[in-house]
Amino acid sequence: MTKPPCMIIVRYILPAIRAKLAKELIEKHGFRSKDAAEMLGLTQAAISQYMSSKRGQQGIDLIESSKDAETVIDELVERIVKGDFNVDQEVEYVCRICEILRKDGIIT
Repeated sequence: MTKPPCMIIVRYILPAIRAKLAKELIEKHGFRSKDAAEMLGLTQAAISQYMSSKRGQQGIDLIESSKDAETVIDELVERIVKGDFNVDQEVEYVCRICEILRKDGIIT
């Protein structure tokens, strides 16, 4: 039985998005894990799990197979770094990424 797209998003894609955001903020932009956690509305423990690949890894291949999804994540990182983002807007980005992955046939 095939899982509905929203179940795939919640289980695999959302954690992968958060993992990619955490890694970008810490590794490429030099933020501390405490700051990244605050920016993303997460705990430091969650950030630690994303950074050590204990959480979010299963969906990263799906996201990385779409250039358009990667572009949306890059846009989101830039908005977070500029301070032009709040965690309530996360749903908008998750929905955009879901639409892209469905359009690209990566999830059905």
